[in-house]
Amino acid sequence: MTEPDLAATAESVRAAAASRERQRQLAVQLKTTRALVETRRQELKPLESALDAEQADVRRLEQTSLTKVWATLRGDATERLALERAEADAALLAVTAAQARLKSALAEDARVRREHDALRGSDDAYRDALSAHEAAVHASAGAAAAALSQLAVELGVAEARRREIAEAVEALRAARSALDEALSKLDSAGGWSTYDTFFGGGLVADMVKHSRIDEATDAFVRVNRALERLSVELTDVGIAALEGVEISDMLAVFDVLFDNILSDWMVRDRISQAQAKAKDLSQLLDDLAGELTTQANDASDRIATLHARRESILTAV
Repeated sequence: MTEPDLAATAESVRAAAASRERQRQLAVQLKTTRALVETRRQELKPLESALDAEQADVRRLEQTSLTKVWATLRGDATERLALERAEADAALLAVTAAQARLKSALAEDARVRREHDALRGSDDAYRDALSAHEAAVHASAGAAAAALSQLAVELGVAEARRREIAEAVEALRAARSALDEALSKLDSAGGWSTYDTFFGGGLVADMVKHSRIDEATDAFVRVNRALERLSVELTDVGIAALEGVEISDMLAVFDVLFDNILSDWMVRDRISQAQAKAKDLSQLLDDLAGELTTQANDASDRIATLHARRESILTAV
């Protein structure tokens, strides 16, 4: 058995070991994505029930009913209907957001499942490659040949881990980009809220403030989706998942309904709390980036060491 033949079978073992390890990692990820899908489904159910109830309240006031008659006699039918419609709109927004979160979780679960299923048979492929290499080892009758088999397995595992770390790093970059954008939107909302609270603001300032709040809310939704993806990638890297930062979709609705100095202060306080949480999250992402960099360097060093050992053995045969 020539040296090139032995190197080729060792390379086959390495590739097969990497595929097998990748499938095992994906199996772990699937547990995370399945749990996330179930969580999102459970979140949606009470929100849909609340929406049904709010829409029923609106219908009772819009149609001839005892509720409408009583509200008319009290002289607050118009105000009651406006309030019920606002509450129904808020409930609809909550359901829509929850549906989007469920859709995102389902898409992530499907992505991981497709890659996992594409690697079916990796255990068999690994056993076949190992058998072929074993035959090559016996044919070579070299004492050093057995070491190549073990090195091939170690290389496959090490390269699979490096890939996982790289995917986590990419997910972290996406989360960082989304958070930077959200913080920018939030800072703008905070500035307009301060102006509206302390300097009179007016209708234009109030409209701009709500627009900035909506933009910040949408931006933090993207942050949470990025963090969910990051949590999946961190599953088998050995780092705990992160929690997202959310701004209530109800915030703008309440501010419109109760537009006075108290509600303006409430808006400023919630924006301030969100800014503090976002900055804490930013620090967590910085710490995570440092840890992933260390792990990536360790993985690369490990692979380089294994390749050096492999080359040393092959050149000595």
